[in-house]
Amino acid sequence: MSKSLLKHHPEHTLFIVCMDSKVYKSLVRNPIPNSLIFPHEDLLEFCPQLIEIRKQRTNAEYFFTCSAQVCEFIISRNLSIDILNYIDADLCFYNSLNPLFEELGNGSIGIIKHNFHFLNRSKVKYGKYNVGWISFRNDIEGRKCISTWAKDCIEWCYQRLENGKYADQKYLDYWPDKYPNLRILIHKGANLAIWNLKNYNIKLNDGKIFVDNDPLLFYHFAGLKQIQSNKFTTHLSSYYVRLQGVILENIYIPYLKDIIKLKPKKKIEFKKEMNRPNLVSLLRSFFIQVRVYLFKDLIEI
Repeated sequence: MSKSLLKHHPEHTLFIVCMDSKVYKSLVRNPIPNSLIFPHEDLLEFCPQLIEIRKQRTNAEYFFTCSAQVCEFIISRNLSIDILNYIDADLCFYNSLNPLFEELGNGSIGIIKHNFHFLNRSKVKYGKYNVGWISFRNDIEGRKCISTWAKDCIEWCYQRLENGKYADQKYLDYWPDKYPNLRILIHKGANLAIWNLKNYNIKLNDGKIFVDNDPLLFYHFAGLKQIQSNKFTTHLSSYYVRLQGVILENIYIPYLKDIIKLKPKKKIEFKKEMNRPNLVSLLRSFFIQVRVYLFKDLIEI
């Protein structure tokens, strides 16, 4: 992510709040260009409520809770920021981000729809908008949005559907009605991901990747999992997307080659609880395996 961001948007500052001391020490030893690194203890000092929340929620739920707290922490420490963008770590950038900032204009908040393909439209119940990219302008409305989101996530942030909420994400569904200066960003090349690939014609033109007629700005590698040192599963099959052509050769393979260069090759073990199988689970497992085979989910580099 940071390498591609530096290439296509070199004037950025990347703020990183580490979630554990191991990551913090590694980044201090090997700093990322244009980055400012904060240990997790700084976030806990800023928001002491997280200390107890961490004991009460799963790791995933705790990380979701921290998304908004990180935004509030960073903007409070860096008052000169004009626009703060929350971005997921599994993004990769392919072009200048200026088209997104032009869309945002003088808007205070910018969010992007999942744009689920109709085969997966049932997943909209987890959130109409994706948290992977959110723009906040450092103005009254932008700061109010961050502050309210942070308070909401402190009060409730669980990995389940409940009373119109889901994790940190479904809160975004209500923002367009709450914040008049919010912009819904519609560039097709922003936040391309497994859940919306089937909507578009992904093609190569003069060495550039296009989403229909829009250049690819960034791809969100959600669902990607390393299962061996050089073997990965994309989970594209869960959205009925076939791993081939530009998607394979120009998006996934170059990204994974960079990942392997950065990550030491070692044996990776995944331990899974062994539950007594029943007919439903066996049929589900068989269906998944068939789907993975048909849609060629696996990549070996």
